Amino acid sequence: MEIEMKSVLDGIKGSVESIVSQQKTLSEQQKSMSAQQRQQQVQLDAIDLSLTPRIGSDFSSEDLLQKALDESDELKRVVSNGKGRAVIRLGDLNQIPMQRKLLTTVGMTGTPGVLQPQLVGGIVPIAQRRLFLRDLLYRGNKTTTNQVYFIKEATFVNAASPQAGEGSLKAETTATYTTVSLPVQTLSHWLGMSRQALDDAPALADFIKAKLLFGLRYREELQILAGDSTGNNLFGLIPQAAVFNTGLLTSSWTRLDILRRALEQVELADETPAGFFCLNPSDVANIELIKSTLGEYIVGSPGGTASALTLWGKPVISTTAMVAGTFLAGSSESAELIDRLDATVELSFEDRDNFVRNAVTLLCEERTVLCTYRPNAFVTGSLTSSPIS
Repeated sequence: MEIEMKSVLDGIKGSVESIVSQQKTLSEQQKSMSAQQRQQQVQLDAIDLSLTPRIGSDFSSEDLLQKALDESDELKRVVSNGKGRAVIRLGDLNQIPMQRKLLTTVGMTGTPGVLQPQLVGGIVPIAQRRLFLRDLLYRGNKTTTNQVYFIKEATFVNAASPQAGEGSLKAETTATYTTVSLPVQTLSHWLGMSRQALDDAPALADFIKAKLLFGLRYREELQILAGDSTGNNLFGLIPQAAVFNTGLLTSSWTRLDILRRALEQVELADETPAGFFCLNPSDVANIELIKSTLGEYIVGSPGGTASALTLWGKPVISTTAMVAGTFLAGSSESAELIDRLDATVELSFEDRDNFVRNAVTLLCEERTVLCTYRPNAFVTGSLTSSPIS
């Protein structure tokens, strides 16, 4: 009897072990799925997460065997009679209670879960303006004071002429000079964030630092163009530029005529020739869409290769910092941006109540001054105040 029962139990255990082996084989097959299949499974899991908990497949083979032995009436009969054969049914696996697990995802809070999301790319910024003017005007000169000045020639009366005769007095040329003094201005802004975000999300912290620098340069570009010198504003190029002389225009004016005449105005003033145009993107589009009487595009071709736009041999800066319908023609040699303090980002844990709030303050700051040496080398005006053909 004991030998026969041992044989029965060994058979039962062997059957259970076979089932467990099949489960392990299935699990290994799932692990060996291709990357694409795993990705599809992750997507399906994410859908299931919002509907209902999934049933896990991990259970103890010993618990399963014990349950089958305890619930088998045939085994009880064989043990009671001391003879016969017992068939132990493990039953439908779906009817066997199993451990349930809720699937969770890892969010920004870092909550652990089964589904681990994958970060693709970096942080996507909102649309931001391309910046150009600093690159045009900055030449690397620095100042160590809070104010700069330069000496500017105010008048020059040229009396050079042929000498009247031997021993006669020679003509005298006169010149006067003025001193232009400009204060260094501070551009700055700050942002607060938690220390946990700074420590736990270094990519986010780096992104915020870059955005602070961009915000500073954004404001700087507006100041370079239109700063009115009042208060702590820079003295921008447009307020100092010469107003476009519409008397240079002839009949059948176009936007292209206005820009060419602006170059002429600079040359007539014997100033350093203008080297660039600043236009609003809408005006750039209007110029590129000008057609001849035959319907052909004059400036460019829709089927042409991508290239930087030039008009009359001068590069065009397309920027929303310019008001639509206006232009600026200028010389990068006639103005200069001089820094006292390079743009920097500083962190402080001691600002106000940062210590008790576990917070950090990020400060972005620069000190700079715009020196416009020859204002008449810049011309500004309207592209829409004249009839446009």
